[in-house]
Amino acid sequence: MQPLLDVRNLKTYFFTSEGLVKAIGGISFTIGEGETLALVGESGCGKSMTALSLLRLVPSPGKIVEGEIFFADQDLLHIPEEEMRRIRGNRIAMIFQEPMTSLNPVFRIGTQIGEVLKLHKGLEGKAVTEAAAELLHQVGIPSPTQRVREYPHQLSGGMRQRVMIAMALAGDPQLLIADEPTTALDVTIQAQIMELLHQLKEQRNMATLLITHDLGVVAESADRVAVMYAGLIVEYASVKAIFEEPHHPYTKGLLACIPRLGEKKSRLVPISGIVPSAANLPTGCSFLDRCPENFATCKNQVPPLKEVNPGHLVRCWRL
Repeated sequence: MQPLLDVRNLKTYFFTSEGLVKAIGGISFTIGEGETLALVGESGCGKSMTALSLLRLVPSPGKIVEGEIFFADQDLLHIPEEEMRRIRGNRIAMIFQEPMTSLNPVFRIGTQIGEVLKLHKGLEGKAVTEAAAELLHQVGIPSPTQRVREYPHQLSGGMRQRVMIAMALAGDPQLLIADEPTTALDVTIQAQIMELLHQLKEQRNMATLLITHDLGVVAESADRVAVMYAGLIVEYASVKAIFEEPHHPYTKGLLACIPRLGEKKSRLVPISGIVPSAANLPTGCSFLDRCPENFATCKNQVPPLKEVNPGHLVRCWRL
């Protein structure tokens, strides 16, 4: 079956006064209809930049320098900007990381949702307010007819995130990009938001790109996982394979960091070191300095993605 989204060798670079910054170094992945792909990794590894690249929203001085992005057989990198605007927020929608800064504080909730409804659905007048209230109802916000008249500061963090989800759903998207949708929310609200996203995905047969660093969320929500490090995908497999048989040292390190109920440990096991700067990547494997398993070849050449099992790809010279 043809995937809904097919990303091939995507590269996004920033041309700065201090040199070339390789934010995304050449990644490929697919997402099928109704499927959830989790993009996992530490802060600074390129997850959010991948999402912005898919929507052609890379900020200056960044530029997509290579690759292909096919969405429902359309080449997103070569269609006119006007056509891309019709897709963005309509067929592909995105939930951004921080709802308080993503929502405009000086406009009412109904007005902000209404902008999407007017632009992509052609609604006017009273129909806009009614549709906005219905969307708030669908995402579980009580008293929706009252909430459409309120401002973002009058809502809790969890409710603001639900508003962001309502705005994303206003265009009936085929693909939803959720960038850290539970950031800054307490654990109970996180669970509610993820359950809501799961229900909406099932109801609408909506594909989802879930960007997160929370492996607990990944285990509950994803079908497949792409583990990202320093602008590259280092492991790509089903969620079952990632958790039961991880191969890349970075993936193993991430899983080792998770505290587990019933296990008595004096302390968590961190991954030593930090993610290398995208402006100064090593010649060979980017994980070299943090890897307990490195050897001579790792220093000189970037390892290719190799299939170690059907559908399970790993970027490591040890395999």
